[in-house]
Amino acid sequence: MDILKTKPGIHKSRGGLIRSFVILENGKISDITISGDFFLFPEEAVFRILENLKGTPAKREELLKNIEETYAKENIQSPGTAPVDFTESIMKALEA
Repeated sequence: MDILKTKPGIHKSRGGLIRSFVILENGKISDITISGDFFLFPEEAVFRILENLKGTPAKREELLKNIEETYAKENIQSPGTAPVDFTESIMKALEA
């Protein structure tokens, strides 16, 4: 698969709206942007999640596992928003 730029994947969690844009290369995430009106603590947590997702296969199970591991490693807190919510947003971008 060549480079694929996706439309936004939008998912509404209890904690806010999550918007994802994903670029794939050979079936793996080569670049990703996540924005929205959710809260993550520490504040730089979203950058850690994004960095750790690069190179991850574009498969729901792989994405969720990666985000859950990043949450645990970085002690991320996100009121009303969970790793599965970020995974849903990314999958919607990939399916758009």
